[in-house]
Amino acid sequence: MVKPSQSSGSEPKRGISPDGEHDVLFEYAPPARLQRRLGLVAPDRFNIRHRALLALLVGWAPLLLLAMAQSLWLHTNVVTPLLKEVGVHARYLIAAPLLVLAEVSCAPQLNAIIRNFAESGFVGEADRGRLQEAIGSTYRLLQSRIAEVLVIAFSYIVVAAAIHSHPSDQVPPWATAGGITPFYSPAGWWHMLVSLPLLLVLLFGWIWRLLLWTRLLWRIARLDLQLTISHPDHCAGLAFLGQSVRAFAIIAFALAAIVAGRSATIVLGGGRLPTPELYFNVGFLLGIVAVFVAPLLVFSPMLMKTWRRAIFQYGGLAERVGQIFERKWLTFRKHDEQVLEKPDFSATADLYQVVSNAYEIRFVPLGLKDLAILVVAMLLPFLPVVLMTVPADVIWAQIRNLLL
Repeated sequence: MVKPSQSSGSEPKRGISPDGEHDVLFEYAPPARLQRRLGLVAPDRFNIRHRALLALLVGWAPLLLLAMAQSLWLHTNVVTPLLKEVGVHARYLIAAPLLVLAEVSCAPQLNAIIRNFAESGFVGEADRGRLQEAIGSTYRLLQSRIAEVLVIAFSYIVVAAAIHSHPSDQVPPWATAGGITPFYSPAGWWHMLVSLPLLLVLLFGWIWRLLLWTRLLWRIARLDLQLTISHPDHCAGLAFLGQSVRAFAIIAFALAAIVAGRSATIVLGGGRLPTPELYFNVGFLLGIVAVFVAPLLVFSPMLMKTWRRAIFQYGGLAERVGQIFERKWLTFRKHDEQVLEKPDFSATADLYQVVSNAYEIRFVPLGLKDLAILVVAMLLPFLPVVLMTVPADVIWAQIRNLLL
């Protein structure tokens, strides 16, 4: 089973034991092996904050420094165009460090959800071995050397495809050669060979985590889980799975920041977002919601089956108790001021509340609060874009009209 980390989020107490018991699980993902070889990660320390700072220093700072050096060498100003590239800053100043910091906020919550399956009575003794095997298999795949090589290789393939498909006349001034190096400036080469691949490796690492998270939940959903039909969470006790959607909020924020940065650059250059760009943003945000909610759908068949069983079992119980109650009290003719204080009334009301819980089972173990946190996290990066698009005096006028 998965044991929770006892540290502040960057220092696990111990590693993986042979019997499959873990302190950490989803903290490990590509490029974990590479980071261990570089000394960035140790068995007893993840150094998450230091690695987040390093991602910023490696991915963003050199672009600015190289652009400044080019400006001084050629007596041209390519720093200002770079500073106006909000998309660049969103990717490497915000998104890349957040994808590292997510290990201290998202991964432990995913671990806690898996631990809850093992410790809260959902999995019977007969299935505990299968659960342990599923967790161990997930850990091995998270640490897979092949997966890490593919993630790094695929990142550079994407970069190469992007360069090949990008028109040369649309290369920003700070990335053009300027006579210093062939084809691109030093900042441009750094962007393509280091900054962008680094971001993609971190992003694909989280995609790998998400795929294995879905696979692990799918394997758990195939176990004979001991669900509670009348549980007040209206998910037969599985509502805690919605915490995973909250956990992915920081990843959603990072992804939304990338798209919002691109939109901000367009707004600064032209004033308004083109309609296709607006449609893309909406579709992208809806896609993020779908991606992070989709893993929970593996429990939908189980919850639907539980709901159907609840209709017959609890419905029949409510019917029998209701008939007995009505025969006893609806034929009661003698006036009795204390009739409502009889225990039959409170007992029947309590039973019907339990039956109501059974009838209201949701087919997706997700609450509105869980979804709201994810949506708010995605929308926050777009707030500056809205403020740039709509003049402040117009916003104030609308707020004033609402208040007066």
